[in-house]
Amino acid sequence: MLSLGNINRDSLSRLISWGHWFTFFNILLALVLASRYVFANPWPETTLGVAYLLVSWVGHFGFIGFLIFLLTLFPLSFLIQNQRWLRLSAVFIATCVMTLLLIDTQIYKEFKFHINPVIWEILFQQAQSKAELNWSLLFVCVPLFFSVELLLSYYGWKMQFRRRPKNLGKSLAGIFVICFLLNHLTHIWADANLYAPITEQKANFPLSYPMTARSFLAKHGWLDLDAYRQAQKNRPDVDHHQSVRYPLAPLEVAMPQSHYNLLLVVVRDLRADLLNNIDMPNLARYASQHQLFTNHLAGDNDTASSLFSLFYGLPGQYQPLFAHERVPPALLDELQRQDYLISAFAGHDMAHSGYQHTLFAGLRLDADERSPSHSQTDAQTLHQWQTWLAQQTGPRPWFSYVEMGTPQTLALPAEFKGPYQPESAQANWSRPQNEQAAASLRNRYKNAVFYVDQLLGELFDRLASQGLSNNTVVVITSDHGVELGDNQGPFWGAGQRYAPAQLQVPLVLAWPGMAANRLDYPTRHQDLAATLLGRLLGVVSDPQDYSIGTDLLSAERPDWALLGNTHRYVVYDSHTITEFNRQGDFSIRDRTNYRPQADAKPNMAMLVRVMNQLKRFTTAP
Repeated sequence: MLSLGNINRDSLSRLISWGHWFTFFNILLALVLASRYVFANPWPETTLGVAYLLVSWVGHFGFIGFLIFLLTLFPLSFLIQNQRWLRLSAVFIATCVMTLLLIDTQIYKEFKFHINPVIWEILFQQAQSKAELNWSLLFVCVPLFFSVELLLSYYGWKMQFRRRPKNLGKSLAGIFVICFLLNHLTHIWADANLYAPITEQKANFPLSYPMTARSFLAKHGWLDLDAYRQAQKNRPDVDHHQSVRYPLAPLEVAMPQSHYNLLLVVVRDLRADLLNNIDMPNLARYASQHQLFTNHLAGDNDTASSLFSLFYGLPGQYQPLFAHERVPPALLDELQRQDYLISAFAGHDMAHSGYQHTLFAGLRLDADERSPSHSQTDAQTLHQWQTWLAQQTGPRPWFSYVEMGTPQTLALPAEFKGPYQPESAQANWSRPQNEQAAASLRNRYKNAVFYVDQLLGELFDRLASQGLSNNTVVVITSDHGVELGDNQGPFWGAGQRYAPAQLQVPLVLAWPGMAANRLDYPTRHQDLAATLLGRLLGVVSDPQDYSIGTDLLSAERPDWALLGNTHRYVVYDSHTITEFNRQGDFSIRDRTNYRPQADAKPNMAMLVRVMNQLKRFTTAP
């Protein structure tokens, strides 16, 4: 019995030793395949960033290989005593792991996502398999992996019978352990210091969760959490692995014989259903005489990314990168090239980055052509615009941007008595404590909308009195809507979710000589740039060269709209709202009531097109 036990013990030791060598060889093979992650993005700009990339590459896959050994080969060594069967089982397991790794590298190379159940289903659709990813390569690679694993298994078994340097195994293991520790310790330092060349690499590899230790550092006085959060908030949310490629080709223009003026009015936080004869009689009357789009979507529930979509014709996901590189919209570029006088007016200082780094990047407005450096009321903004407009007596065409914010601030003039009473005395969007307070807050919001409508009436009268109605294109819309505790829900204001109340906004287009029309087909903010560049400025280039939008007046519409920002991707179609993030977490909601659809699955072909849109206007630097 002792002899048999010694034999079994020796046999087990030999199997485990073989497992170590087999795992080591597979770690080397995994590092070769994982080099695709390393080269999928441009290398970091700093030496420390490059060093971290290489260390994390070795340390991460060394750890993953060791973890797979502990979970598979180590317990199998006790269950399968026959070395041939154990080695064959290990070959099958390793072949599956390497195949999954190869697939993930291909997905990451194309879309910068890693495998999860939903992404897996998306990318294995028939249309995608033909369009983007060369999955036929698997038919070659799987047999090749199996053959390579057989060789590694054989060579690993032979290694036990060969003389090798003393402590070779410990030295090799030490390299992986040191790289693993350096990976996480360096990331702790980089996270605490917001060192972007390292922190931006946290999603490079699958199953990668580098450590942070903010609470520990703060507890010992090594990190000021308040200062950290403020610095994190102020840091631009930019992927330095990408640069802007916009427009995709120089615009081709057939110069129009005459130029219309262009007036763009944005009323902040204006819901679509408030455009009616009771709440906004002046705008409703004006809309009935022109083009009224009744099914229009804003770009996002955040002002900056939504206005970005309006000016650029692109999804809000591009906004941080365009702001970082200060790339102006093609619409403003062409307006300047055609010698338009450009002005902008709002109730706040427009010198901050949301406007100067994107919407009006590259423009230098004189003092009488822009909003003041202090806050002012919408009435003062309108007066400022009217004063500027009265001075425009020459032949030069103009573009003017006017922004009104009373529905967003709820700051009504003291002398204004709105038709909806009683109204809340507080000018903020705090959640009401009871139904009486909720009704009062709704009344204050409706009064704010009614007040802005009176100002719009003055604006329309001024255009008519100066004889500008026949040579001025007027666009009136909003940055996004708001929720008013709809369906007795807890949500008020905007920015919390992507319900239709926060995304559906009015759109009125007044085009000289165009008959009045009510258009019920779906439109979106991204369509405005394509419409104005093509119809107003004579751009004959394909709109897809500079936007994802289509002409607002074309009845051929896409069956989906991509909304959201860098943190959230939102796809509206005729029946559902699909929301997902870069980690591949999905939720699908009913468009009518915003309730989750438990058993619904994403429209795979549509989501593939969405992911392609997210990389069209960027390129590796």
